[in-house]
Amino acid sequence: MRTGIRPDRRKACALALALLLSVCLTGYAADGGPAGEPSDITVMLAEDAVRQYDLRDAAGMPLDPRGAPEMQGRGYPDTPGTEPDYRGVIGYAALQSSWDVSRFRTFDMTPWQLPVYEQAGEEWKITGSIQHKTPVLVTDQQIKEGKGYRYTGRLQVIRLDTGTPAWIDVTQFVTVPYWTLDLADAVNYGYCVAVYRDKSGNDAVDRKGYRGSVKEGTRVLMCDPTFSLRYFSPDRGNNPLLGLVFRSGDDSGIYYRTMLFFNREDLVMVY
Repeated sequence: MRTGIRPDRRKACALALALLLSVCLTGYAADGGPAGEPSDITVMLAEDAVRQYDLRDAAGMPLDPRGAPEMQGRGYPDTPGTEPDYRGVIGYAALQSSWDVSRFRTFDMTPWQLPVYEQAGEEWKITGSIQHKTPVLVTDQQIKEGKGYRYTGRLQVIRLDTGTPAWIDVTQFVTVPYWTLDLADAVNYGYCVAVYRDKSGNDAVDRKGYRGSVKEGTRVLMCDPTFSLRYFSPDRGNNPLLGLVFRSGDDSGIYYRTMLFFNREDLVMVY
């Protein structure tokens, strides 16, 4: 696998133009084909990146971009003890367990931004950011097994929004555009934002089963599995989905969060 890809303005412009034209001509979003597969537009952009950068696999053959929704992503091995191989996989940059998002009321500040890195000797430094949901093509990886059999490290990717190379954290890489799924399925992959609409007649409840007060139109941060798996709904039949509601305090800029369990019918995913 070729590494050390260097940005080229003409290549980046060509890929960006391909994205713009394809969206204008087809009106089809570049994230989400059938059953979690990348859309035709995303595959086309990945194939263009292979040609523009002359990307090749370990055998010296042109890299064959592929969707891999069956892979867990985020550094989780699909076979225990076996390093996941993301090279050639089309996926997406996606927020993972952010303190800033889950602790304070910053989740409204969309689009969410994730760091991109550059290697300086044995260290990695943040050099910029990439938006949550950005489609990418993985070209190389530097990961190793960490605690709990999960792999940590960085992935070298071609950003399919700009056609430029970058390094991202492996924990912030998913193989499924989960924001295109039903909310009940999407929360199994990562954070989402939903708006509360009382349709079911079932009040949201806290961990002890007490009724929570939620106003119509309230924006709710739906938690990813690393957060939600630590807590269990006292009424899983009616209110299985865990979300965080933020309320302002007496002092300006101070917010308090409340953990509540919701009925699926009462939430509309908006991000």
